[in-house]
Amino acid sequence: MATAHRRTGPYGTANNDSLGTEPGENGGKGTILALPLTIRPARQEDLPTLEWYGLHTPHREIIAGAFRLQERGDGSMLLADVNGFPAGQICIDFLRKRPSGRATLWALRVFQPFRGLGIGGRLVREAEQVVIQRAVPYAELGVDRDNAGVLPFYERLGYEHCGRERGQFLYHTPEGRLVRVAIDQWLLHKRMAEGAEPATAGADNGRCLRLAGD
Repeated sequence: MATAHRRTGPYGTANNDSLGTEPGENGGKGTILALPLTIRPARQEDLPTLEWYGLHTPHREIIAGAFRLQERGDGSMLLADVNGFPAGQICIDFLRKRPSGRATLWALRVFQPFRGLGIGGRLVREAEQVVIQRAVPYAELGVDRDNAGVLPFYERLGYEHCGRERGQFLYHTPEGRLVRVAIDQWLLHKRMAEGAEPATAGADNGRCLRLAGD
């Protein structure tokens, strides 16, 4: 059984090097929580919860658009379901760069309390399997040029620089305000392995996320 470990120290720092019962504040004992983790496609009823208690409420239109793309068969929206809560997500757009044989991975995010546990990497790998299943030669993603700190994460997963993209995208907030977001990204891509065994989304059933709490 695959597991991910998180140890929370007295200042909220986390590392992955140990797990177990440990002294807590006031001499108490730590607690280990084992929670089910499943990678699965998003469902209509997930959309409100994906706003993450208001954090992404301004992006409601973007979330709904990604789900519609999945419903039409032109995309996929995968969730990291932790005990019924969508702790992470990644979207795939098969339509935008279809003529060039590329599937675009975008909107990878993990809810803050679950970061550092390997969920992001698992979401990317599962998304790649969906791309392989669709027989698309390349997976491509963009990294904002002011967010260079995440480049090593994608490079470890086998992604290579392939260009730069600039532009903008528009969306409306629930109040009707039009928001324009400038895009200035590095593009990275990865050749999908030919003949790889495709996995269906949700194949992570039965895996477990283990959290060590204070």
